[in-house]
Amino acid sequence: MKRLFLALALSLVPFIDVTAQPSFQTAPSSRSQQALISPETKVDYSRLQTLLAEGNWRGANDETFLLLLKAANRDKQGWVTIEDVRKLPCWDLQTLDNLWTRYSQGRFGFSTQFQIFVATGNRPGRLAAIENYEKFGDEIGWRKNNDWIQFKENLDYSLNAPIGHLPSPRQEYQLSGARLEYTTLTERMVQCNLVSQPNIQKR
Repeated sequence: MKRLFLALALSLVPFIDVTAQPSFQTAPSSRSQQALISPETKVDYSRLQTLLAEGNWRGANDETFLLLLKAANRDKQGWVTIEDVRKLPCWDLQTLDNLWTRYSQGRFGFSTQFQIFVATGNRPGRLAAIENYEKFGDEIGWRKNNDWIQFKENLDYSLNAPIGHLPSPRQEYQLSGARLEYTTLTERMVQCNLVSQPNIQKR
């Protein structure tokens, strides 16, 4: 039943026009490395590509955290605010997602997480019931035995991890502030056209 649920969730992944997105190669040349430098933030994503191509999921997860900080211009502070998440450059967010989904064959990535986030009753940019967010955590393996796992040591850094398990650059997502941050991130995904706004009737 659970496999059927995940298959249904992934079937909702929208078609994304990649013509405006960076193109990736398994072995980056100097030309493709240049294509992995953000035109807006000048952040270089080539090391992340190398880690993902090698299947170094833990290294890639840690690198994603550092890249998000750099993209938000918060690498000196070491953390981001809700406003920083709202202003994440779309090119950088798209590049992170493209790399993760490509090298995991769709198992990981922000857009993969988004489909499960919505399928469990959550809404981009809106705080749904805590129970819905906990269902999301259960499905992608951020919760076990009805409790949130301790990041990052207890993440599963393999392709055997639940679909959507990575990336998880934060230390935790269980606190109310972190839940708001992730919900804001899903809203930014919609704004940046990583995913389609779900067709939900307002009550």
